[in-house]
Amino acid sequence: MRYVGIVGAGHDKFTAEQRKAARALIAALLVPHDTILVSGRSPVGGVDVWAEEEADRLCRQKVIHAPRVEQWDPLGQYGYKARNLDIAKSSDEVRVIVVKDYPSDYNGMRFDGCYHCMGRNDNPSHVKSGGCWTGIQAQKLGKKVVWYVL
Repeated sequence: MRYVGIVGAGHDKFTAEQRKAARALIAALLVPHDTILVSGRSPVGGVDVWAEEEADRLCRQKVIHAPRVEQWDPLGQYGYKARNLDIAKSSDEVRVIVVKDYPSDYNGMRFDGCYHCMGRNDNPSHVKSGGCWTGIQAQKLGKKVVWYVL
């Protein structure tokens, strides 16, 4: 069995065209029959949720590390940091799906690129995503990580 972590940007950072492309990419990543999805059920939707939906559609097994508290690192509780570390640890490889630019109708916080990836020669410029932090942690563990910038 092959445990593939699929993480990335939230729903609101994708245009309709990018959502369609992300779902097609996720489906392709899950095609091998021995693939088990590892993801994090982001409360903002997007890549994590689409990956679960595609895994269900393809009848793939899933290991989902959903945060129990919507905070980065709440004392004594399971937040985003612990969830992301579990994804990195549970995966044989991680795929990070992000977008190059914000959609014109995006109303959330904006950054001049992904501060997780700035200064890293292996990652092209893209919008900030917590999925990148997860990918970098997986790399530190010696896992293969691939970024897809749509």
